[in-house]
Formats: sequence, structure tokens, C-alpha cells
Amino acid sequence: MSTVLFADVVDSVRLVEADEERTIRRWLAFVDQIETELARSGSGRIVKKIGDGLMMEFDDPSQAVRCAIDMRDRLNAGNASWPEADRFDIRIGLNMGDVLRSSDADLYGREVNIAARLAASARPGEIAASANVRDALASDLVAEFEDIGPVHLKNVADPVHAFSVGAKSDRPRISAILGDEQLLPTIAVLPVQVSFGDKDSLAWRDLVTEDLIVALSRSDQLNVISRLSTAGIVPGSALLRDIGKALSADFILSGSAVVSEAAIRLELELASVQSGHVIWSDGITVAPDALLLKNAIFSEVAGRVHQAILNSEVRRALSHPVPTLKAYSLLTAAVGLMHRLSRHDFALAGQLLDELTERFPETPGPLAWKSRWHVLRVAQGWSDDLQMEGRQALALTGRALDLDPTNTSALIAEGFVRTNLLHQLDEAEELYDSALEHSPNEATGRALRGTLHAFRGDGDLAVRDCERALHLAPLDPNRFFFLALAAGACLSARDYARALELAKASIRLNRSHTSTLRIKAVAELNLGMPTQARLTLGKLMKLQPGFTVSAWRRNAPSDAFPVGQAFAAALRDLGVPE
Repeated sequence: MSTVLFADVVDSVRLVEADEERTIRRWLAFVDQIETELARSGSGRIVKKIGDGLMMEFDDPSQAVRCAIDMRDRLNAGNASWPEADRFDIRIGLNMGDVLRSSDADLYGREVNIAARLAASARPGEIAASANVRDALASDLVAEFEDIGPVHLKNVADPVHAFSVGAKSDRPRISAILGDEQLLPTIAVLPVQVSFGDKDSLAWRDLVTEDLIVALSRSDQLNVISRLSTAGIVPGSALLRDIGKALSADFILSGSAVVSEAAIRLELELASVQSGHVIWSDGITVAPDALLLKNAIFSEVAGRVHQAILNSEVRRALSHPVPTLKAYSLLTAAVGLMHRLSRHDFALAGQLLDELTERFPETPGPLAWKSRWHVLRVAQGWSDDLQMEGRQALALTGRALDLDPTNTSALIAEGFVRTNLLHQLDEAEELYDSALEHSPNEATGRALRGTLHAFRGDGDLAVRDCERALHLAPLDPNRFFFLALAAGACLSARDYARALELAKASIRLNRSHTSTLRIKAVAELNLGMPTQARLTLGKLMKLQPGFTVSAWRRNAPSDAFPVGQAFAAALRDLGVPE
């Protein structure tokens, strides 16, 4: 699989007309620079030079994005010494997929065509990438992806979901606001690097990393960063302090595993981000069968890691002034598709989850996720039959909890169903509380419990839970969801400025989440911004043309409470039909 990069000069005809020789000389010098850098790093190659454009190929999508950002920044720096009329702008398109190769190493095929068309659709100075690139780099430490939405490209039959790419440093980062009691040491577990001679190595990596995080998450004395937030980070690819900063983590757990038929040998080390020192390391051998059966070894590891952190903090205070592999892989893919919130991808996610529940009926995870799928289907306005969706979702969570009555995902999923579809808030709160007793650092459960408080109008409790969930999921590919729920919590607490800040951040990551648009419009109205609120409402109505106040009230768990009645009144004031 390759990542293809197309770049071309904007308005090159005008520049050539003004001074042909100088324009060509500047462009060729720039291309030579890029080619020299690629040869030095070995990260990619120039496939061909096309007049005022380039086609490039990379094995690693992160290297392609870094090259694109570097190209843009180099031109911007060079432009500083030129009059505005003589400045170069480029636009870049990126796509990832299987390509066809000719005998002279040229590239052909649909994925190549999409990269070229994305470049043509980009604004001057913009880098446009497909959803394939974004999904591969959702947890990237350098790149930030802003949702453009579906784009119609020339000679491409279906719209392509596109994202504008920039450096994380280009945009201010929204950090979680935490109370004193929530300022606990934060640990991030990087993907364990696995040496294994066949196609299952990635599945083993995910399994081992997931089990380490689950074991650590049982402690109520640690904040544990979510697995999806660290999934795209390659150990050694960045300095420890940069990884720690990106994840808001105090400690990093990393390691390697050698897998054979007889045993798995784990080598783990825990490092302090502040000092840069390894504060604990250990080697552990476990049988593969025992690992698949959730052997207690990971609870032992979590205990050792926890103790090492406690010892480290004591020393600082004294010395300073103050189910199966295939099922797991498929489930991960289904969850990623589900949160894209496009009809096509959402439907495909449902099919994958149905397939998983049929193939692996004794595994709670797919059942829990499929029940969440039903809730999101209603939330997006793609189904208005709450009773039917609720019955189907409860049947799934019931099966999951029959298999494992303490399964955190299933408890959270049933709470989600009872809150959003059945409006049984008391029962839902008990389920969330039970899940968080088992796993206090479960970001989704904490965010959803916060949203339940928001529906009742308990704004302070809502903000407390949702802001902590935001802290626990700093680089989650579905961070837009956590930002949206936190925005709703702030709306309930009447902190409209914070609600708007969070809603804007959520929309930058996913422009199709209708709930976020509603929150943003109401926050803008309450901040005395009626014109902007109506513009936001217009975007919502394009996604949900039949949206009405009565439909919202029918689906809203908050309708029976003053906070929901005030929300409905705001929608009427904005001109939403009754």
C-alpha cells in the first residue's frame, strides 16, 4: 500500500508570463531541494515531474504528510523575501491505497487519480488528504486533520471524504479543565513492538497493548490514556518529552514482545516524561494460550507499574522543593467506520458488527458496539423509530451482559441505550456508575455519565465528568465525540463561551455530527450572536432537512427538564420549525 502525493504551483501561467526564466529556475531549485532531502532520508521518491507539478510516493503515510507540510513551510519561508505578486503557492493532494506500476516505475490507478484530483481541489497553500490518510494518522504527533467533508472530484464517481492537513502547532490546543481531585499521575501505554514471523503480528501487538491498558485502568489512582489515542505512535519516532506533551502524560510505558509457539517474552520499561529516565523495567514470559485467556499476568504488571510510579513520586517529593485476534481486528475497523458519520461508512460498520456477532456470539464487545450503533443512528437523524432501535439495542446489551455481567463496554452501552433511546435516566446512571467502579479511567463511560447529568441540568457534575473524559482521550481518533459531549455539559452549566470553544473544536474534526451543530447554534444564540447561530443552523438543516423542534423533543432525554425546555425554546428562536 502506498501514499501518493501530488503537488502543483497555483497560478503558474501568470507567473511564467511575468518572468518565465526566473519562475522556472525558482521552481526547479525548489524541486531539487526536495529531491535531495528525500534521497538523504530515504523516506520517499519523486515518481515524475510534471511541468509545474510533482508526483511522489511514500511507503509511510506519516512521512508523506511531513514532506507535504515541509514543502508548504519552505515555500512560505522563501516567499517572505519576494513581493506578493511574485510569491509561489502550492496545493497538495494526498491519498493512500493500492496502486498499479508500469515498467518505468510510474504509478497508475484510481488511488493515484484521487490524489491528483484532491490537489486540484485544494485552496492555495492547502494540503488536502483522503479519509484513508486521516485514519492511518489519526493519532499522529505532528499532523492535524480538519474535516472538509465530502468533495466531488472530476472523473471520480462517488464523493471523496477529504481533510485539510496542517501541523498541530498551527492551531491552539484545547486542554481539559480538571479539578484538584482529578490531577492524578497520567500514564500512556505505547503500542508494544512485536517480533513475529507472520501476518498476525499486528493483532498480537493490539492484544498485548490493550490488555496492559485495561489492567492499568482498573486503578482509581491513575489517569490512563485511551488505547486509540496512542495507537498511531511508533516508539522511538519522537522524543519522550514530545510524546508526553502531546498526550498530556507524566509517564510512558513502552516495550517489545517476541512471540513464538511456545511463549511470549515481554520486555517493558516505564519512563518519567519530566526526567527522561527509565524508572522501572522488567521481562516477563507468558504462554500464548494464557494470554488469550486473559491471564492475571497483566494485573501483576499493572501493580508493579503503579508501585514504580508511587516510588518515583515519593523520591521526587523528597528531592525537590515542592475473544480472538480476527474478531478484535474487525471490531476496531468497525468502530472507526461508525464514527466517520457518513451514511455509507455507517452502514458498512453495521454490517461488520452484524458479521462479528454472528461469527463470535460468545464475545461481548461486538454486541456492545452494535447497540451503540443503534443509538448513533437515531442521533444522526437516520432513524426516528426510538422504540424499535431501543428494543434491538437492549437485546444486544442483554446478550453481552449475560456473557459477562461486569463487562465495562456492555454496561456503558446499555446505559447509552437507556439514556438516549428509552429516557430511563435513573437506570442508566446505575449502569454508568457500575462500569466506572470497574474501570474508573474509562473515557467513554465517564463522558456519557457526564452527558446524563447535563440532560438533567446538573451542569457542575456534567462538566466534571466530561472534562476528565476529555483529558483521558487526548489523541483519540474520535476526539470530536468527547469534545461534543463536553460542549453539551458546558451548555448545561451555562458556560456558553466554553461550550462554543469545545463545539468549534469538535466540528473542525467532524462536520457531520449533528448534535455538535445544535449545541454550537444554541451557545452562539446565548452569547448574543444570532447571525452566526443561524448560519450554524443552516449547516445543520442541510444534514437534517426535516429537522423540527417536536422531533428533537421526542428524541431528547432532557425534554422533561428545564435545561431541555430552554434548549427547545432556543431552537424555536432560531427559526427551527415546530
